[in-house]
Amino acid sequence: MLRFLPVLLAILLIPALCIPTIGLAADVLSIEHVSGNAGDSNLPCFISATHDQAIEGFASGLQYDPAKLTLTSADFQGTAVSTLLSGADPDFAGFTIDNVTGTFLAGVIFEYGSLTDPPSSLPSSPTDQNPLLRMVFTIDANSLPQVIPVQFSDELGDPPVLNILSAGGASVSPQLIDGSVTINNLHRFYFGNLATSPGGNVNATVRYDHAADEIQGFQISLSYDNTILTLQEPATAHGWYSGLDLDSTFPGGPGAMGGIELFYPAMDADVAPGVGLATFSAIFDFLGPYGGQVLPPSNDQTLLRLEFGTLADPALLGTTTEIVFDGSYLLPSCPPNDPNCSAGPAVNYVIFDGLSIIPILENGVIEFLDQPGFKRGNTNSDPGVDLADALFIVNWLFADGPVPTCMDSADTNDDDGVDISDTIYLLNYLFVSGPPPPAPGPNSCGLDPSSDLLDCSLTGGC
Repeated sequence: MLRFLPVLLAILLIPALCIPTIGLAADVLSIEHVSGNAGDSNLPCFISATHDQAIEGFASGLQYDPAKLTLTSADFQGTAVSTLLSGADPDFAGFTIDNVTGTFLAGVIFEYGSLTDPPSSLPSSPTDQNPLLRMVFTIDANSLPQVIPVQFSDELGDPPVLNILSAGGASVSPQLIDGSVTINNLHRFYFGNLATSPGGNVNATVRYDHAADEIQGFQISLSYDNTILTLQEPATAHGWYSGLDLDSTFPGGPGAMGGIELFYPAMDADVAPGVGLATFSAIFDFLGPYGGQVLPPSNDQTLLRLEFGTLADPALLGTTTEIVFDGSYLLPSCPPNDPNCSAGPAVNYVIFDGLSIIPILENGVIEFLDQPGFKRGNTNSDPGVDLADALFIVNWLFADGPVPTCMDSADTNDDDGVDISDTIYLLNYLFVSGPPPPAPGPNSCGLDPSSDLLDCSLTGGC
């Protein structure tokens, strides 16, 4: 790390005492807005400038949050300065990096020149930004999703540093535009594509991406149009997630050995005119002795299964309705007439390291299409999914049996084809705790959320 040379800095950084100060509209120093993930290193962030005149150097002071960001280095890679000097470093570049206070000071003179050659300068660039300096940050590995300001600050250090451009021996006081480092949100709640026909059922599965962080629990709050959708509640709390990824990690339902220790679903089918509410709270390790139960990081984890019946109204064809991740209401956990009970907000968050993170929220959009619904795996189109459906595929493939009337239903593993693997997939589900057939699933009527060339001429068990 280079130290400032006091004489040079006195010339460069204290313009008010000895050389004129100029300020024009196009003279701007700006810090880039960049983003990265918690734990990322080598994150570049440039200081750039527009300037009405040619400049021979600059000085800058800025601040950042040292608890979240570490400034590991500063250099001229990828800058207009490096291009000007054909890849060489400036004749003077004084940097002071203080990751305790979160301050950075820089004083740069591109080239001193000589008696016969004037100093090198960057030509005027009043509209196009010239990158002047590259800072390289590391993001703290435990940082939560947030935006960290990186801000210019005058009169930092001793002697104090001003943010200026040097043009023809005069100091130019530019407009200062701060930047930031956005720590990305690696958590996402979403549904994927949903479709049904009016009067059919739709299976809406809450999915979760969190590629980096294990979590200790979650709260999910969903609203829906109760004039179009009717939520069909399972007989037990376990039914909300049985057979899903959440059940694989915490098997057996709430309270079971190794299961979720606190799982609380709370519904209000008429929380407001035209609004139904469904909320789910889960803490995986709630009771002592604490074993540190967590949901490990992964993408496309299936958390909750919501089954809705839909209004049998042909006017819905070609329209959509939404299942909304909604924080507008209170949890429906208090008896209506109990003045001593105070319900909390029904917001969406996950618990990471004892803190709450609000994930990216992508609502579920249900399309109403003029197509027959089906149950995945119901190959013979009777009311249920059972061993006969597995035999129906085998008979068609190898014993000249009847053709399935709904190929989408016979595509049990949803790989866009019907073959022996669909029989094996269905048998695994029925008899050895294999994964259930994908949406719309074996128990709910719905449309195929994936695009394929299979069709369904008659309803498959609906």
